[in-house]
Amino acid sequence: MATSPTFKALHSYYTTRPDNPLKKQQSLIALCGKLLRILFVIGRKQCEFNGNKLLKGLPQIEDLQAA
Repeated sequence: MATSPTFKALHSYYTTRPDNPLKKQQSLIALCGKLLRILFVIGRKQCEFNGNKLLKGLPQIEDLQAA
């Protein structure tokens, strides 16, 4: 998780978003919960992880990917 560009982008988004930014520890806890849900689905459905699907819908991240 520490070296994944997807989770780094999400952490950056959570800590710098304009509405209700999270503190560093709060962001890490939110990302851990997200990781558990992702691992559960991967194990259940036997599918591959798609980071772009995870980042879809976040405005600041979409702007970074378009540039």
